[in-house]
Amino acid sequence: MIFISVVGISTKGNVEQEELSRLIMDNSHPIVIAVGSAGTGKTLISIATALELQQQKKYKKILFGRNPVQLGEEMGFLPGDIGDKYEPFMGPLYDNLEVIERQSKGKLTVGELRKRIECTPISFLRGRSIDDAILIIDEAQNLDAVTLRTILTRMGKYSKIVLLGSMNQIDDVKQKKKPKCDFQQVVERLQDLSIVGFVELRKSMRSEWCAIIDELLKDMN
Repeated sequence: MIFISVVGISTKGNVEQEELSRLIMDNSHPIVIAVGSAGTGKTLISIATALELQQQKKYKKILFGRNPVQLGEEMGFLPGDIGDKYEPFMGPLYDNLEVIERQSKGKLTVGELRKRIECTPISFLRGRSIDDAILIIDEAQNLDAVTLRTILTRMGKYSKIVLLGSMNQIDDVKQKKKPKCDFQQVVERLQDLSIVGFVELRKSMRSEWCAIIDELLKDMN
């Protein structure tokens, strides 16, 4: 069992979450790929482990990005600067930070945790070199091959890239039309590389029905 002491998160009883945390902590895997259905804890465990490593001064920065794909009908133009436009898509991150706040029993607050994580629009990653940092990319199943290649080639010295995705939760229209989304194809090509750590999470932590419904409805567009 891995206990992520700084943030009070335990992987007890979930060997898949434990493996994800172990891979992120392992220096021999600069790239970690985690796939799994909704509610399996991919994002929570990745963020908690990254915060632990940052606290141990093994990485200076934590970067978090996700593709701003809207579910259902498009909302249209969003007012404000780039930070304002990107803010609504960071809800899943903030939800997980609230979990960490509760588990830390008052030692950490969402406000403090948000200061330790840099939210970065994926479209702004081109040209950057990620050094001494952990880059977590959520909802990677909505990204195309060019974007995924750009992300994976940002890796600099002492860095780690964590790609999280669910093959059952594709919202991007172009990726939905493909027999295999680009993320799945990238996973298949990279899975056997020694520098890549791969884990599939199956156990839903959200509710007993979450995984069942996700599986039954995955083929409906």
